[in-house]
Amino acid sequence: MIDNCRKNSDARIGPWRFGSTMGLVFCGVLLLGDFGICGTYGVRDSAGNFIPKITVDVGDKEILLKKTDPDEKFRSIVLKVNRKNKSLVHNVSLLQVVWINRNNREGKPLLFSGPRFDAAKLTFKDSMTKSMALKIKDPSTRNLFMDKDFDDLFTLVIQGQRVVSSDSFFEKDRTVRLGAGRDTSINVDRTSIAFNDSNIKKGEFLNVDNRSGFNKTIAVKLPEESLFYYQKIIRKPEQTKVSREKWDRFAIEADSGIFIVLIPDPDPLQLAQLNGKEIQIKVFQGNETTEVIKIPITTSSELRLPDDASASPGGPSREDPGTTGAPTTEPQDQGRAGPSGSPVDVDSGSVKSYAGGGIWLWILLILDLGITAAVAGYVIFFMLPKIQVLEDRLAKNEMFIHGSREAIREELELTKEEILRQCLTDTPTE
Repeated sequence: MIDNCRKNSDARIGPWRFGSTMGLVFCGVLLLGDFGICGTYGVRDSAGNFIPKITVDVGDKEILLKKTDPDEKFRSIVLKVNRKNKSLVHNVSLLQVVWINRNNREGKPLLFSGPRFDAAKLTFKDSMTKSMALKIKDPSTRNLFMDKDFDDLFTLVIQGQRVVSSDSFFEKDRTVRLGAGRDTSINVDRTSIAFNDSNIKKGEFLNVDNRSGFNKTIAVKLPEESLFYYQKIIRKPEQTKVSREKWDRFAIEADSGIFIVLIPDPDPLQLAQLNGKEIQIKVFQGNETTEVIKIPITTSSELRLPDDASASPGGPSREDPGTTGAPTTEPQDQGRAGPSGSPVDVDSGSVKSYAGGGIWLWILLILDLGITAAVAGYVIFFMLPKIQVLEDRLAKNEMFIHGSREAIREELELTKEEILRQCLTDTPTE
């Protein structure tokens, strides 16, 4: 991986040459602009050594697979779609393949699901002898590669051997240390969550990963549901939801994880109650709890009611210590809710508008029901009798037309008989 990154950095900076450390830093900066972090994949030889074969750069819209040795010829290269990634499986027909020659010129984009693709096995198979690199593109707007590792998307097999990343290869041989390499427990990417104007609508994500190498059983406890507009727990990478009934105890497979989606209720009263709550993640070993991770939640003071620490409905009012039981007249106290939970302050615009909006919604609903009932009554009492009269008239007209048709038919029969009789009478006998 280091040698490959040094080659990439030397090729981009031209005549200037840096040391190995500077080359790695410069390579990382350049690669992060278009793709993800530079990763090297290879195979294990008969002596157990790691042999690099290809570098993999995963970007938001492209994946670049490049040979570490441009002269090496791969008689067979197979890309297997990860069946756990349901989004990728369902949209594999959108992907494109672009071959890149030794002059770094890209060929014509081809469908990934074309003649080289086996739909039953979800595998793309071809040779890579003349091309130097292979690029997989996502031209859609579904962001199939965004925030994904290569192992979450594909499994790569070169000439019958499955390739693995250099990180995972050397990681298995390292001594397990907490916080480095494989951990002994789960990893949580956040120590706290704060809601403000920038994320009140889109919410926040909490990533929980199991990098211990063993299956882990955890429990997730979130604040009461009424404080959130939306809260879900979704498994990675298959994007399946964990049902609420299983939140108190469910398993996370090794090298997998979950992410928790939290979108708070924008009501200032709910935000005031949410401030100071926490998320608890418990890790079990059998029936015993081995670890409890707590992530506190805070809400911006601009989003919630002032002085929310004592703003619970029906709570005691704060008194001025300098007076004998007389309530203070600070503006903050005017924004509190009364015993019934309704706003009592004319200055609390957000709460008053929230309550007023609810009243207007009820008024519009009642008016809508009234108009619907009036239209239904008009149809029943005025339109139905007229429709019945029209139906009777149509029935009578049909009977009259039928009778007239029969009378005309009888008249025609009589006329025909009379004509035949006269013709027979006038004909002379032989």
